[in-house]
Amino acid sequence: MIDPKHYNPVRPISLKGKFLVGLVRLLFRIRKIFGGQDWEQPLDGHHEDPRKMTRKQQLYFGYKYYYRAILKGDKGQELEQHFKSQGAKFQKKDNSNSSQKITLSSGGDLMPYFCITSTQCQKLWQESGDFFFNADLVVGNLETPLHPNKPASYVPEVMLSNMYFNANEDMFGVFSGFGKYKGFDVLSTANNHSLDQGEEGVKETLQFLEAKNIQHVGTARSIEERDQFPLIEKNGIKVAFLSYTFSLNALVCPPEKPYLANHLNLNEAHPDISLIVEQAKLARQRGAEFLVAFLHMGCAYQPYPAKRIVDNMHQICKETGIDLVLGGHPHNAQPIEFLDITDPFTGQAKQSTIVYSQGDFVAYDIHKWCKLPLLLKFELSKIEDNVVLTDLKAKLFYNYAEITNGEVKALQLLDYQKLIANPQALAGDLNAQKEFEELKSFAESFLLKGNLGRFLVEE
Repeated sequence: MIDPKHYNPVRPISLKGKFLVGLVRLLFRIRKIFGGQDWEQPLDGHHEDPRKMTRKQQLYFGYKYYYRAILKGDKGQELEQHFKSQGAKFQKKDNSNSSQKITLSSGGDLMPYFCITSTQCQKLWQESGDFFFNADLVVGNLETPLHPNKPASYVPEVMLSNMYFNANEDMFGVFSGFGKYKGFDVLSTANNHSLDQGEEGVKETLQFLEAKNIQHVGTARSIEERDQFPLIEKNGIKVAFLSYTFSLNALVCPPEKPYLANHLNLNEAHPDISLIVEQAKLARQRGAEFLVAFLHMGCAYQPYPAKRIVDNMHQICKETGIDLVLGGHPHNAQPIEFLDITDPFTGQAKQSTIVYSQGDFVAYDIHKWCKLPLLLKFELSKIEDNVVLTDLKAKLFYNYAEITNGEVKALQLLDYQKLIANPQALAGDLNAQKEFEELKSFAESFLLKGNLGRFLVEE
């Protein structure tokens, strides 16, 4: 188990990065000497929206990122036990004779970090590409605009100010597997970085994806386009995709152009989800048999979602009948929940599957927990005219960096279970060995003891 008193949650790379991180940590130590508060549990009411954060909330965010890991859920809410009890709710159905089945592969956040280049990522997909891209539908969260006529704007090594991202075509080649695999079918574009390059960035991003024959959801160029969310039919199964974000950082959509991004107050208590209800109803009217929603919400660098986030997820699923939630924003993997609901449109009892966070995916954050992305592969089957989840396969990967003289030389997504079976694979890299042991402790403490362990596969 991680000891918070002796655990540094970040691993800087360069000398400059080590200096800046050291300075921030020193300031927190000085603050502690003068009576500053420590947080063992999440700050009550923390919503993580930069436009509305108080000074205390800003301090808490810096604290959990740079200084002390938060190892518990909300005080008095028993979230740890709640997620550990989820294992029995997912029932695999016998559909071996059904030809109407598809697979859906989902990854987490695709982000423009400084080392996501074709040169540094040549080996990235060697152990992960076949598992991830070998599915009927491949989806993810594109957490950056993609304006090919502007230079790339990277996530810095040490994040100490507002950041405005932009990816380039080379980076997108990394995201999509260098053309060696089928690539993405659907990408969510609604997240807190949707407007980083303004309205022009939204338009350029969508145009770029369309040129690659990739469907998109969450941002739009018109009110009409907003409701033209993807509805894809494979093997006789119709799947619709919706997408929404809790924040646009310090930005907002112009009042006359709310369609630029599906921006809702999802991190606050009792959010207005009328847009989700309307679009879920519209999806069912168009024939959707299975509804997937990308929900960019939650709080970063915490092992469990806040109780308020859990409540909001429950509200959304119960009022919309969404079958599968793919959560994003926390940047580290979080547990999965299986929620029994009554579909508001059909009156049928069913189950909503809530993935609170798969963490960073193609990225490289210095926060250690961000280096353990969760990849999921769902099987959807039509049984007695209903489309349900009949199987789930999960794999964890270690985002391993070869670091020389304070620079990332190469990135690779290494299979977690292979590393467990062969601990000598990281021999010669003492920093990586230590980091992976810490990630192993994180996975065993917060992910595998709950429901995720039963779905982990070795293929």
